[in-house]
Amino acid sequence: MILIVDDDTDLAETCAMMLRISGYEVALANGCKSAMEMMHVRLPHMLISDCCMPDMTGLQLCDYLHEVHQVVPFPILLMSGSPQHLAAPGQGYDSFLRKPFLAEALVAQVRLLAGAPRTLPVQAPTTRH
Repeated sequence: MILIVDDDTDLAETCAMMLRISGYEVALANGCKSAMEMMHVRLPHMLISDCCMPDMTGLQLCDYLHEVHQVVPFPILLMSGSPQHLAAPGQGYDSFLRKPFLAEALVAQVRLLAGAPRTLPVQAPTTRH
């Protein structure tokens, strides 16, 4: 599951739709605190977070995850339309996507960081003799 954290619900829903069409399971959180609660129940395979939200920033969320997990067990992609939020990957996150971005750019970043979506193997029908 990919967890998208953004207070812009329209953008979050659009990103979720793009990723679902590409075969990924997606969950949404409308802020960092909501995301933290969700991650206490189930860790995502990847986190995509906006940098600037009312409750805390995406970088603060990264710091929190590193305090809790030491080594965060999933990749983190931050996104922002503001150049002031650009920090070098390796400072708590794995990659950065500048808004606005194309659907293809988002899907390409997710594939690069999280791999292709996993599908259940198709079982061959059993025959009875």
